[in-house]
Parts: sequence; C-alpha cells; structure tokens
Amino acid sequence: MKKGYKVTDVKRVKKIGVAAENLEELIDKSCKKLGFNVSCAECRLYVAEDGTHVDDDDYLKTLPPQTLFILLKEKEKMVTDFDYYYTMIRNSKKDYINTGLAAKDFLSTNFKEKFRVFQKYIAAANDAKTMLSQRTQDPGWFEGLEPSEKTKEQSMSKRVKERMRGYYYKTKSALQSSELYIHTKNGRGKKLVDQFLLDLRKLLELNKYNEGYFNRRDKDNRMCNENGLFECGGLWNNSKCIYDGEHVINPYRSREERIIFQTWNLDHKIELSRSVVPKILEAIEGLAKGKVQCISCEEISSEGFVEADRYYLQIFTSENLKLVHIVCHYKGKHNIQSDVYTLCKKCIN
Repeated sequence: MKKGYKVTDVKRVKKIGVAAENLEELIDKSCKKLGFNVSCAECRLYVAEDGTHVDDDDYLKTLPPQTLFILLKEKEKMVTDFDYYYTMIRNSKKDYINTGLAAKDFLSTNFKEKFRVFQKYIAAANDAKTMLSQRTQDPGWFEGLEPSEKTKEQSMSKRVKERMRGYYYKTKSALQSSELYIHTKNGRGKKLVDQFLLDLRKLLELNKYNEGYFNRRDKDNRMCNENGLFECGGLWNNSKCIYDGEHVINPYRSREERIIFQTWNLDHKIELSRSVVPKILEAIEGLAKGKVQCISCEEISSEGFVEADRYYLQIFTSENLKLVHIVCHYKGKHNIQSDVYTLCKKCIN
C-alpha cells in the first residue's frame, strides 16, 4: 500500500510530494523529481525533524504519511530541521542573536543547553508586533507560509490541524498494517478497523481538528494566553514544568519564534504507539471474535461497539495531550496505560 510523503534537499530549496510503497521507490522517485543527476544508489534518506537515517522498509512503515524527509547525495551532510532553522535565523537576524561566542556555545552544547541559551534571546525580542494579526500588518511574520494564510491566528490554527492529521494517519497506518486488518477470516477485522477509522475521522472533523488549541482568540480551547504566550506543561508525569519561567514562547511575536515553536511537542501522556493503538486493536479483535468485554456492566457478550469517542479523547485532545518544550519531551516509556473501551448492545441503548 502506497503512502504519501514530502521530500526536499538539504538546502530546502524545493519540496515535493511522493507516493511510494517502499524505500527504493521513494528514493528513486524523489531523486528524479528533485533533479538529482546521480544514481539512486548514491542517495540517502533522512527524517528532517531528527536526522534519523531511513535505511530499510521496516522503519519506513512505522512513519506516518506526510513525513518530511531530506534526500542527500553521497558527500552531503545531514542538517536537521532545528539546526537548519537556527542557522537561517542567525544569518537573517544578526541583531536578534549574537553570532559570536554565544552562537558557538549554542551549537556545541546539547539540546537542553541550546534552548536555555536561546530562551534568553527570545525573552529580549521586540514585543511591538505581537498583537498584530493581519499579513498586511506584519508581512515578515508570514515569510515562507502559504499566500492563503491571511492572519496569524489562521496560520496557527492550521499548524494544529497538521499535527492532528499526523496523529490520525499514524493511527490509521498502524491499524491497517496489523495482522488483524490483513489476515482476519472473511475480512471482518478489516471492516471493523475501517469503521473505527471512519468514526474517528468524523469526530475529528466534527471538532474541526481542535484548531483552537493554538488560536489565541479561541477563549474556550486555546493553550496560550490572550497574547499568544505558551508555557511548557512539563514532563508527562509532572503537574508543571520545573524550568519555571524559562520554557515559554510566543510564536505570534516573530517569525523566529514561530519557527522555533515547531520544535515544541504535543506529548501524549498515554502513549499513542505503545498503548492507545494496541488497546484499539485489542478492542476490535474482541468484536471480531464475538467476545466483547463491556466497560460499563463488565459482562461479556457476543456483540457490541468500540467507544471511538474515548480513543478520540486520548489521541487528539488536551485530556491526554500536553504541550511541552523539547527538553521536557520524554521519549522513554510512560508508566500509564489506555484500556479496552467496548460496550455491549444493552449498555449502549
């Protein structure tokens, strides 16, 4: 099954869309579309966000559709998104970042120290344009964005929707590559998975992809204050960030902060890949086998339903998502689990 990806070169000059079923096809098509005058064997593919080398089909299959890759020629060196954007900011805003010793220290330290130093420069940024909204009022903020993005709030809402779509496609890819989906007799597992995904998609569309999370004008849903200032929520198992006053950012203030905000994560407290998706599969498998453990009455019945809304809350909403600075994004296993959310016919009526 082919998936769609985005691919660019190390200079980010041209970004292309490629549909591919495996790594060889992805590199071959990308090489041709980007106009590389070399053989595919001389090219290497990396994940733009963290610089991970994609060297086999098994790893490629774990990545969601629309993942951005960097295709390198033989002698080119990988540059992650963070280092690329930092260099761009440093070169274009010499009055914004001291390019002397501070920049040297910044580039030579680990991520925690990088962001601690960088935060000092962000704190000194000019607030004069923060509350401006229209493209015509602050054109520099919109540099590199689509012409259709007319206000800062519209642009920030779009960024949330992109993240939500990513979570949906990651879930979809994991479910549709499962044994349950591929090998269940009579295709029942496939039908149940497809129905679950349809229900999940409807809930996402009904709630407009939770676009208000990054929109400072959405009083009911925003994760920031009225000015657009976001604060880190801290590690997944902490009630607040231990770096009091340091892990804050206002992407509405400047283009630089908007770019840096891309490195902030919406962290799943109950992990999507390690816990939520396996429990979804367990729930659907129970339906496929006619053995439904009802979450309400706790009885076992032959028919029932998966509570898609419960999984929707865990995948897409602030009930389980916490906005965190990259330093507070813990990638190890979280000691908290999802559950099998199924209802029997009696309890759903």
